Amino acid sequence: MKISLENRTVNILNHIHAGVLYCKNDQHSTILYANDYFYKMIGYEKDEFAILFGNRFADLVVDDVSHILKSIDAKIAKGEDLDYEYRMINKQGEIFWVHDTAKYEKEYDCWYVTLMNITNMKSIEYERERFEFYLNSMPNKIVICDQNAKIVYKNKCANECEYYEKDATSLHQLVGGTILGKQMDSILSQAADGEIVTYETRVKERQTFRGHDRNSMIPIKNREGHIVNYMQVSEDLLTINDGLTHFPTRAMFEHYCNNFIKEYPNSTVYMAIIDIDDFKGLNDVYGHHMGDEVIRKMGHKLISVLEREDYVCRFGGDEFLVLFINQTKESVIEKCQYILNTKMKSTKEKEEMVDITCSIGVVYGNDAIDYQDLLEKADRALYKVKEQGKSGLLFYENKER
Repeated sequence: MKISLENRTVNILNHIHAGVLYCKNDQHSTILYANDYFYKMIGYEKDEFAILFGNRFADLVVDDVSHILKSIDAKIAKGEDLDYEYRMINKQGEIFWVHDTAKYEKEYDCWYVTLMNITNMKSIEYERERFEFYLNSMPNKIVICDQNAKIVYKNKCANECEYYEKDATSLHQLVGGTILGKQMDSILSQAADGEIVTYETRVKERQTFRGHDRNSMIPIKNREGHIVNYMQVSEDLLTINDGLTHFPTRAMFEHYCNNFIKEYPNSTVYMAIIDIDDFKGLNDVYGHHMGDEVIRKMGHKLISVLEREDYVCRFGGDEFLVLFINQTKESVIEKCQYILNTKMKSTKEKEEMVDITCSIGVVYGNDAIDYQDLLEKADRALYKVKEQGKSGLLFYENKER
């Protein structure tokens, strides 16, 4: 027996995994026809739904769809199809999301409607929105990239960062040129082994630091344990560094120095300790406001001589430490002489000018084993400068060499 075209069409519609309806264009969207899948979606038998609801589709909608109803006439006038998302409720009292698309039939004033259950999709979207809300509420800059370091997400703090290149498409472009003591490729390589890698980035402009961050590169794994993304979380260090100079703390300097020596044992390292001469007397005579100004000016001078991997900190009230990385002794001497010879002048009230000098002790990395050893030997050289009348530069002499 041949199946009629009408029966065949109904059979096809009943095998489609979406609700297919034919509804009146009235305030209830009264159903004239619905396929079997629609009744599975709502949990009611066909006759049961007709008896309980009078085939009123609108009775199943839990959201306020007044805005949709107001727009329908305008859509009809323009010949546009409907395309909306809203929530419905099934027989079991469960609320689910649907994606509703409908095409108008003018001759019979009816709609051809297709309903897709998008609850799972909406759940993912909700979780994503909630996740982004959390990330955007954090004070840290967060950047997520794929396995090729291509940026796929930045939170609000990262998007608003003044020293991040707005058009950067990869982590190499974003921070690659500002990393201290490491390379982006090696960081990603370590992260690919499942490690959380920490590193610092610094952005300087002329005589000031625009940014200084402590970063963690965190591998993100799926349920199977495979790395699918990397997340860089960056803490702004300028807000917790020295208030006058924005320099790192002594502890950070020590950590950077020891790590660099450990990771790059064949690198050339010099440590300089710089002491402002007669700083206590300056404060006593001119006041602490003048002392603060001198500290800031010394900080600006030190920043101006730093190379990318160099490091600096305010060691004490009037003392600073500088780590010169992969530079010749001649270059270190030249920079120290610049610090010595370019006298700072601070203006007090009534245009009174005060000359500021400093003393510098330097040690070569091969003459020491770690940060503490470098510091002690640089301090010995500084002490000799002070003994000889201040305002000078001396290198620590290793008597065994």
